[in-house]
Amino acid sequence: MKFTLKVVGDVCVLKLDGKFMAGGDSFFLREKIKNVLSMGIEKLLIDMDSVPYIDSTGVGFLVSSHTSLKSQGGQLKLLKVKPKILEVFKVMSLLSIFEIFEDEERAMKSFEEGEKPAAAAPAPPVLAGPAAAPAPPKRRKSTKAAKDAD
Repeated sequence: MKFTLKVVGDVCVLKLDGKFMAGGDSFFLREKIKNVLSMGIEKLLIDMDSVPYIDSTGVGFLVSSHTSLKSQGGQLKLLKVKPKILEVFKVMSLLSIFEIFEDEERAMKSFEEGEKPAAAAPAPPVLAGPAAAPAPPKRRKSTKAAKDAD
């Protein structure tokens, strides 16, 4: 995976290119982000337009980066996430964690305005669980037991 970092105002834009999975680049990427954040930048926009695939290492990286930034008062937002990756986020119940945008200009403005994404990521459907089994019928006392109870 290749990546480029650029700072626009007080936002670090990280553009990823290639499959986001376990490998040597993830450590280097994490160190680069730490360096940028150590400069006082607490807003990170990750452009995933050129990421066709993500594995658990990539998902873990995004979740840990989001958690780390949020705990420091920062923000992490995602840009142009492919449908296959959105499906991975949905299965892992992560759509509610990440703000996902399709338009870079709106994403950049959202850091200042506190704007929420405009339905870039569809809300996960409410999945109904299996239908509740009907309650078992109440047992009636046998005639002999009923007579004994009287």
